Amino acid sequence: MENNNEILKGYNVNESPMLEFYRGKTIFITGGTGFLGKLFLEKLLRINVSRIFVLSRPKKGLSNEERLDAIFTGPLFEQLQKTQPNFKSRVTIIDGDLQKIELGMSPADKQLVMEATEVVIHAAADVRFDQVIKTAVETNVRGTRELCRLAEKIRNLVSLVYVSTAYSHCPMTDIQEKFFDPPTDSDKMIGLVENLDKDAEKMFDKVTNELIQPWPNTYVYTKALSEDIIRKFSDRLPLAVVRPSIIIATQKDPLPGWTDNIYGLNGVIVGVSAGLIRIMYLKSSNVADIIPADIVINTVLAAGRQAYVDRYDGQGKVKGKAKVYNCTSGNVNPINYENIYKFAIHSGIPFPPMKCLWHVSFNTTENKLVHWYCKLMYHFLPAFFIDIWLRVIGRTPRLLNLYKKVHKFSTVLEYFSMNTWKFEGTNMRELCTSLTPLDQELFNCDVAKMQWTEYFDTYMKGLRLYINKDPEETIPKAKKRYAKLRYAHKFVVFMYYAFLSLFFYGILKFTGVISMFDEHLPALLK
Repeated sequence: MENNNEILKGYNVNESPMLEFYRGKTIFITGGTGFLGKLFLEKLLRINVSRIFVLSRPKKGLSNEERLDAIFTGPLFEQLQKTQPNFKSRVTIIDGDLQKIELGMSPADKQLVMEATEVVIHAAADVRFDQVIKTAVETNVRGTRELCRLAEKIRNLVSLVYVSTAYSHCPMTDIQEKFFDPPTDSDKMIGLVENLDKDAEKMFDKVTNELIQPWPNTYVYTKALSEDIIRKFSDRLPLAVVRPSIIIATQKDPLPGWTDNIYGLNGVIVGVSAGLIRIMYLKSSNVADIIPADIVINTVLAAGRQAYVDRYDGQGKVKGKAKVYNCTSGNVNPINYENIYKFAIHSGIPFPPMKCLWHVSFNTTENKLVHWYCKLMYHFLPAFFIDIWLRVIGRTPRLLNLYKKVHKFSTVLEYFSMNTWKFEGTNMRELCTSLTPLDQELFNCDVAKMQWTEYFDTYMKGLRLYINKDPEETIPKAKKRYAKLRYAHKFVVFMYYAFLSLFFYGILKFTGVISMFDEHLPALLK
């Protein structure tokens, strides 16, 4: 708790209702092995919860101790290992599967969770945009219903927080902090996919795009249905919903710029900084609603306590209405795509990655034809010739296949990069201001205070260190390599324009335009 200890100087710890609420609590969390899940575990352990149950799919050949070691390996938990060396003893793996009935839990584990749990954080989901509808519904929608049914049986439940997405109702452009009508009844959709035979399932998969319209993919479609499940249980459980937008690396807690994945914007920025991605189809003036991961974590924890304050009556019933929090930046501290890439390139050039493919040269376009041409010239043709060279020297060609994956990924993101949304933030602002001054430091969830230029310095260093695995001592060598790539880039650009000039000159010469110009030039000069 090194960062927290610095903040705590000059304060009375009793001035932190958040620390008081979570201290000694037992938490049940889904999604604890993922990106956000690891951050939840680190923070909860650091603020001294008593015990954490982590729902996790069993892995053949691995003991629970080995599975815990896999979760807690890496720099994220290094400080915790120094200050609380026995922290793993407070974490219990619960074998289960969100896609299965009753979460796939054993009767003994269910009984343990029901008797001991006080706070539930449901952060797990199948986040693949192209997942088949049956699997997506069973995991995201039915899994949420099974979790809520379990929560109803938890004896001492004081709060439950569901982590949704700001884009769960993306067909709308004005997203308020409330429950919306679902695309269809969530329970009926669960019943439908449960009764599909293999032939019907194949047919369903073929018409998925038509079925989920106007939602662009099965992920956001099933998150909208999942929110309907939450709404149905909201009069019986002390719950809250947090809708984060595009989650990126941490701002500072517990490590500046930490991330462990290349999903979403992380992957795009890594590709741009490596010189791999050089063109994207997007509207650069659109607001890109990005949010650092630690702000999401703090918002969920703050919402968990607030749900207890607002809705828990201590007698097995709930009061009031469930609150929805849009954890977004565009409504209070907007940044558009143009500035994101400008800041990222500016912050990243002083410390380039060791494995740059090329000099950074990134462009965007809103024109489909221009995008197609640039993909051909900047991506496919260079990849084609490099793969030929790799074959010649006896190495495995891979660049064309890599670009196919990049373009598939980019196509998935086009819906979000070419549209913009307005997110209401009244509940979110009230949540931030309700925290005491100490808790505003310990559990910062106010994105309005962020300086994006400063953040991108942190962000780019974090991507280099945690994704590219390039330690600081490699920077001098990386700079020398990058300088060579810069000169190579300038040479290629010169040759490209020289070739175009000669090409057009040849066309003009062949068509006689040059001869006509030579004949009439003396008269024009008189």
